[in-house]
Amino acid sequence: MKIAISSFLVTIILKIIYITVRWTQIHVPKKSEELLLQKKGFVLALWHNQIPFIIDFTYKFYVKRYGLEVIPMASQSKDGELVTRVIAHFGMKPKRGSSKRGGAAALRALVQDARKGSISLITPDGPTGPVYTLKPGIIQLASMTGFPILSYYAKYDHYTIVQSWDRTPVPKLFSKAEFFISEPFYVPKLKGEEDIELWRKKFETFMLDQVGISQQEAESLREDIRLSVEARKHPNTN
Repeated sequence: MKIAISSFLVTIILKIIYITVRWTQIHVPKKSEELLLQKKGFVLALWHNQIPFIIDFTYKFYVKRYGLEVIPMASQSKDGELVTRVIAHFGMKPKRGSSKRGGAAALRALVQDARKGSISLITPDGPTGPVYTLKPGIIQLASMTGFPILSYYAKYDHYTIVQSWDRTPVPKLFSKAEFFISEPFYVPKLKGEEDIELWRKKFETFMLDQVGISQQEAESLREDIRLSVEARKHPNTN
């Protein structure tokens, strides 16, 4: 009941905000646009803290404008349940699973969906982080299908930072938004854990570079969040 109420409130708030947001520009490289026009054969990726920035964009741009069937990957956690319910109100049907619970089965299902023409959308540092730490599932999916990955993100001129595990920014009313889609990122057929880890690091750097965050800055944010969590667990009683 609590999640149902929370998801309803979040959905209403976001829809009101999105009505007032003005899109100023969408940056789409030529090779990425060619993939969009084909309507299949690629995977979408974004950092977990971008979710409030791009839910409306994802539906209106990928689903409505290009007629794509986008299937977001949502975890089986409480966070995933909330995200699933909110996304469902924006015309998409997430697939549930995570690296801890149901991950292998969910990955196989995503591979099957991708080969049938659906577009998988993954937040590779979700559901619980650490923030900007890419997990290997998306690399395995790209390797198994041979499909390139398009990562994307948004910039808003006005937003509020939520003190969540990934410091999620939420857009404010009457904001201006600019959207960026990457060049296709190709992953070869991989053999073994070493290969997967090598390409995991490459794509993590690729996604960080896209949003203008260095590895050092990402690590500093992770440490700040870790210290904040520790301070809440062990408050100073003096």
